Parts: sequence; structure tokens; C-alpha cells
Amino acid sequence: MNSIHIIGPLAAFLMTLLVIPVLRKIAFRINMVDKPNFRKVHTLPIPLIGGVGIFIATTLALGLALPFDLDILGFKNIYLAMSILLMMGVIDDFFELRATMKLAIQLILAHFIFSQGIKIESLHGIFGIYELADWMQYGLTVVVIAGAVNAFNLMDGIDGLAAGLAIAGFAVFTVLAVLTNQFLLALVFLTYIGGLFGFLRFNLSKSQKVFIGDAGSLMMGFILVVSGIRLIQSAQNTANVSLVILGVVAVMLIPVFDALRVFRKRMKSGKSPFNPDKTHLHHLVLTTGLRHKASSLGIVGLMSGIILIGFISYQLVGLTVAFIAMLFLFSFVTSLLQFHNRLMSWKTKIKRMENINH
Repeated sequence: MNSIHIIGPLAAFLMTLLVIPVLRKIAFRINMVDKPNFRKVHTLPIPLIGGVGIFIATTLALGLALPFDLDILGFKNIYLAMSILLMMGVIDDFFELRATMKLAIQLILAHFIFSQGIKIESLHGIFGIYELADWMQYGLTVVVIAGAVNAFNLMDGIDGLAAGLAIAGFAVFTVLAVLTNQFLLALVFLTYIGGLFGFLRFNLSKSQKVFIGDAGSLMMGFILVVSGIRLIQSAQNTANVSLVILGVVAVMLIPVFDALRVFRKRMKSGKSPFNPDKTHLHHLVLTTGLRHKASSLGIVGLMSGIILIGFISYQLVGLTVAFIAMLFLFSFVTSLLQFHNRLMSWKTKIKRMENINH
């Protein structure tokens, strides 16, 4: 690593600080804002341009930092797909596209990524499974990409959460890239970290607040899951392959398994899995009385704990047990939060009954 690994993220950070105020003014003029409703805590319209700002700033920064003719691990093709997803997110922020249409576009983009050779080829001994048949590689890759993108999008519910998880994820991926000698890929991850920190300057502001929007959360989820698959491929014939797999799974575990938990709960209640409610992890954390910033830090802290317990379990026992340990920690924490949520709900009901009797 050299000075360019500092210049890239610094440029992205500074450019984000310059770009977002301009986009914020435009957003108010064209009504690209998130309006308050019964599911939201903000009382004023908030511009949904954070993701677009990050995209513009990081693109300019990477344009300065990376060689113009370099196709880093198929980066240009990935960037094309990401740009299409970003545009879909912008349109969704404006008009609220149907879930089926968004899923169809995501599946097409996942197919495109697979056609570029970025795919899940093996489970590397997890649960005793190694090489996968071609049709299994295709199906698993497409489902994982589309599923992870949607899962990350669903985590965008409180200030700082989507950006915080993305920063933590890119930090882990930077370490994995360095361990596998992918220094240019590490530069890409660091540059996105710089852009995300610039976004947080506004997302956590009271007077100049902006949201990352569907455009931003979909884009971040896409970069993370595709980069994760590419990192695993790059490490396949190295001694670090198991560690890379562990890191990638740890980064995506909270968004993916929280989405699966919520979908299961909704379907069990006879509702559509896409029917919005307040049962996601961040909603459960908010019921403890924590504010948005503290809740986001707590969930990022949970991700750090999952990564730590996964690494320790991997060193002591092995990869499969590490996955089980990480999933157990997530399930234990969410179960505690669900119990607390039910307890608070019962307390509210009892108080109402007492008030009626009086």
C-alpha cells in the first residue's frame, strides 16, 4: 500500500462534502425527498440524494486514483451494473416501483455479473460441501446477489445505519484484499469508506440532513456482495481462503439473516414478506430507548462482535463451527430484543387497561 491509498479516500471524502450540498438544493426543487408518515420518525421532508452524492464523489475520486485503462477484476462491468441499479433506486425514490419490478431488474443484473465470471463456485468444505455443479453455481450466485442487495436495502431504517454497516464491511474487505494482495481493490474499498464518511457528515446533521435513499442502499449492498464473491474467488488457491470466506459471510450476516427473520415472521402471520412493518433489527433496538446514533453504533458493534466470535471460533475449531457461532450470537441478540419488545408491549397494554378502569 502507498500514498494513493490515502489520496483516494481523502478525495472521496472532500468531494462528497462539496457535492451533497448542491444535490440537496436540487432535491428540494424536484421534490426528491422522503416525506414523513406513520412509519417514520422525522417530521420534515428529507432529501434522498446521499447515495447519488456518494456515487458521484467516489467515481471522481477513483477516476483520479486508478489508471484510466485499467479493468480491475472486471471493475468496469461491475460499475456498469451498479450504475443501472443506482438509476433504478433513484426512480424508486421518486415513484416507488413495484417490488416485483425491482426484483426482476436485480435478477437480470445478477445474471450479468455471473456472465462476467463472478460466481460462487464452491462452499470450500462448509457443512462438508465443496465444488458445486454449474447449475448450482448459477442459481446460488443469482439468489445470493439479489437477496443480499435487498437485505442491505432493508437495513436503511435509521440515521447512520446503512452507512455504518457499509463502512465496517468495506473495512473488513480492505483487510481481506490486502491479505490476498489485491491492493487496487483495497483502494476501491477505502475510497468508498471516504465517501461514506463524507455522507455521514450530512446524514447525522440536524440542519443539513440527507438520507442515502434506495439508490444508495441498493448500490452499497450490490458493491459489498459482488466484491465479497470476487474476494473469495481471488483467494481460492491461497492459504487465506477460509479466512476470506469467514469475513465475507460475517459482513453480510446481519442484513441477510435479519431479512430472513422478518420475512419468516410476516409469512407466519399470513402477510406478504414485502409488507412493511416495524420488526427489523433497528426497530427492535429503538424500543430499548436508544436514539438513532446509539442504535446504529450498537448494530455496527454487533457486527464487530459477530466478526470477532467468528474469527475466534475459526481459529479454535474450524469454519463450519465459526458460522454456527456467528449465527447463534445474532439469534441470541435478536431473541433478547424481541422479548424486550413484547414486554414493553404488554406494559403498554396493562397501563391502558388501568387507565380505562380508573
